[in-house]
Amino acid sequence: MARDFTTDDRDKPVYTSAGDRVGTVTDVNDDTARVRQDDDSEGLTDKIKDALGWDDDEDEHDLRSDDVDRYDDDGVYLRDR
Repeated sequence: MARDFTTDDRDKPVYTSAGDRVGTVTDVNDDTARVRQDDDSEGLTDKIKDALGWDDDEDEHDLRSDDVDRYDDDGVYLRDR
């Protein structure tokens, strides 16, 4: 369900498709959100990081709306990888 991010998405947690929390949306800009990666984001496997283009050296990453499966009041959920 690709859609542009909205200000309502700011401060929402980001989860993998399996429900593991990986970070929090800190800012939004149309089809991209800025996500601060959780320090203990065990659900963020190398496969997911590679698919999203996230580097281990960064605390914040860009998330494209195309990488999102769904949005709800509880968070942003990534597509299955």
